[in-house]
Amino acid sequence: MDYRAVARRELDVMGAFRSPWLRAAFDAVDREAFAPDAFWGYDTDDHGRQLVIDRAVDEDAWRRAVWSTHRSLITQMDDGVTAEQGPYKGDFTSSLSALDIVFEKLNQLALEPGHNVLHIGTASGYDSALLSEGVGIGCGNLTTVELDPVLAGGGAKNLRGAGYTPTTVCGDGLEGWVPTAPYDRVVSTAAVRSIPRPWREQCNDGAVILAPFNTLYARGGLLRLRVHGSTASGRFVGGAWYMWVRSHRPVHRLAPPIDSRKEASPIDPEEILGRGWDQDFVMGLYVPDVSLSHRGEGEDKQVQLWDEKGTSVAIVDYDEWWRTGAVTVYGHRNLWRELVSAYSAWRIAGQPHYTRFGLTCDEEGKHFWLDRSAARLHVGHGVPTRSSSS
Repeated sequence: MDYRAVARRELDVMGAFRSPWLRAAFDAVDREAFAPDAFWGYDTDDHGRQLVIDRAVDEDAWRRAVWSTHRSLITQMDDGVTAEQGPYKGDFTSSLSALDIVFEKLNQLALEPGHNVLHIGTASGYDSALLSEGVGIGCGNLTTVELDPVLAGGGAKNLRGAGYTPTTVCGDGLEGWVPTAPYDRVVSTAAVRSIPRPWREQCNDGAVILAPFNTLYARGGLLRLRVHGSTASGRFVGGAWYMWVRSHRPVHRLAPPIDSRKEASPIDPEEILGRGWDQDFVMGLYVPDVSLSHRGEGEDKQVQLWDEKGTSVAIVDYDEWWRTGAVTVYGHRNLWRELVSAYSAWRIAGQPHYTRFGLTCDEEGKHFWLDRSAARLHVGHGVPTRSSSS
């Protein structure tokens, strides 16, 4: 079975080759040359461990997975464990991204021959190979940076073996790479929750920064910024579920249960929570420093919210949410009231889609906005608002 041809046809139907250079890049870069002989798929055993797909055991299954349009290949867990370990349960920390999101990102990048590009997150090297095709092989206009030394070495080896010679760097991509700056495009293959200042500073005027973007509340946005002077501003242009840049990973610090107070919820938690990724992502733009988790089932079901500093916590009962005592608040912030206010502000605005929201980063810091950069989202005294400023 020619799985590569199947993937090509499916991507074609999906509009993945709408940027003229991408069809030729797909044909030129052999994805199999960038896939390890063993990786984890998404099937699990009775112990919840990811099962290994091994080329030596079943080459057809391996090739089918490599060319799968919608599924990534998990190549590392827990910052160092590889599939040679066998079935494993852990946190995914590196992958060969699924073809659909790889090509959607490259479409959004608006890459042209001769552009000088900074790529964050080399990993296996597949994205870097495609970018090399886009800027022009041998022109020296691609720099690719990987933090993990083992991944950096493997990615560089894969690229050389396939005939590509970008500048390969083992280092912290959040710092950019000054020697080959300034850049026309900066693209990350790991998720951030803020845009590093060096990326802006190392860009030409008019450059594009493209990155998967998460808040602590929700993951999965694809952010496209345009750089003008010291400012980078733009919208969320789609979804992109990527692993965190290591230094941006959330740290769960729960406040001790002291100074608690009880109250009723003004709304059924089911109206705000679990209503789909789109709504969750927007809520995260209003409360970006708030994390949540669920526990219990049925009458015991609760949601727990906590802030990044670990100084405030809220625990909300789903059952009989209207009664006094359904919400327990710790610390100086009432996180449930903030989330309820965020939901109310979003509803009052007409439930705008997440692609109407954007982010601006400048010398003052960062701010989220709705429809235009002057219409900032603010959270003050637990009540999110939308205000306009010049």
